Amino acid sequence: MDLVISRATGADVPDLGIIGPAAYAAAYHDDWDDPVSFFWQVQTFGPEAMAATLARADARVWIARQEGVGVGFLTMFVRSLEPINQRPDGAEIPRVYLLPGARRGGIGKKLLEAAEAQAKAEGCAYVWLDVMEHAEWARAAYARWGFTDIGAKTFSGVLRPGRSRAMRVMVKELK
Repeated sequence: MDLVISRATGADVPDLGIIGPAAYAAAYHDDWDDPVSFFWQVQTFGPEAMAATLARADARVWIARQEGVGVGFLTMFVRSLEPINQRPDGAEIPRVYLLPGARRGGIGKKLLEAAEAQAKAEGCAYVWLDVMEHAEWARAAYARWGFTDIGAKTFSGVLRPGRSRAMRVMVKELK
């Protein structure tokens, strides 16, 4: 596998705008029964949203490429307070998304390692993220990678009836 992890630039926006919606739809399509709400959620991963993310001064974005093709990405915002204890000196990782078929190959962990190294270099003491409580596969991966569950918050979107909007906040201390 020819895998390259690099910092994303404006030139990567078209690929990021494909990876995000495709990966989100593959992982979370069962959470939605309202196509309009789902459209607006998926659009938060599209090219315009990714360009806006890259333009943020606190944003750091990495893209994973196999054979030159984008297969995953990670976004990070430095100097972000985690929502449970409001600790300073953190870095939020709001999105780690991989295309179907790119999971379970160590790509997510490599993206996370790049983000952690950058967060440390910028003086952050920890990284944090939130994940849907029912996404047990994602929570298990984060736990394997050293994250600890510190509490709950609620997803702001409107999910299908009966689907929990509970999210778990997870933190990893940087040593």
